[in-house]
Amino acid sequence: MRMRWFFSILAVMALSVAALPARAATVPFVEDFTADSANWYNADGSAVLDWVASGGPDGSSYAQTTFNFVSTPAGTDTTILRAQASLGSSGGAFAGDYLTEGVAELKLYVRHNAPEPLTFFIRFSGPANFPGAIAVNFAPVPPNTWTQISIPILASNPQFVTFEGSDFNTVFSNVANVQLGVSTPASLGEVDSDITFQVDKGELVAGTPVPATSAWGLIAMTLVGCIGGTVVFRRVLA
Repeated sequence: MRMRWFFSILAVMALSVAALPARAATVPFVEDFTADSANWYNADGSAVLDWVASGGPDGSSYAQTTFNFVSTPAGTDTTILRAQASLGSSGGAFAGDYLTEGVAELKLYVRHNAPEPLTFFIRFSGPANFPGAIAVNFAPVPPNTWTQISIPILASNPQFVTFEGSDFNTVFSNVANVQLGVSTPASLGEVDSDITFQVDKGELVAGTPVPATSAWGLIAMTLVGCIGGTVVFRRVLA
């Protein structure tokens, strides 16, 4: 009798969880890090980003982390920081069904102090963290300069270099993780040096997506063609 009662309670709990509404992204939304790092985390999700009170793109507060490439070979693409629903990042503002909630674009500002410009990417994925969509910011970001990265949420956007075996609609109908990373240049590969990465004004833009410029589309096709149409991200951390 007691076991029957126990399993009945479990069944009710399961139905209750299944009936909960899906998490919805907050659109429009801007994460300004006004009071703290808003539960944005470092590369492996072991610690929140450091909070800095001033010096952002508009002089206000921002968040930052350091990453050491000593275990990262040149050419490896690796996650640097993350905003994830499971970590409570921005109160879950970046998690949800981007397609039905009208997310047109993700924008954010980045800055780093590496010895040369770096190529950044943004990875979007669901609660299981795989498969995901990887969008590359083809214009390398110069060091020590706040630079805005913009990713139109559009299936035809040439910045999306892989959907990791899935497709645009599947990934963006249930986003739970947004991860920012870089491609490791030869000057940093397996070098024991702490590089600082800073982020501010992570923004979900509402409206109709605007396609990336044709110039960047040409660059994207050229890059993909040079490597036989296969893009491999070897170290996108879970």
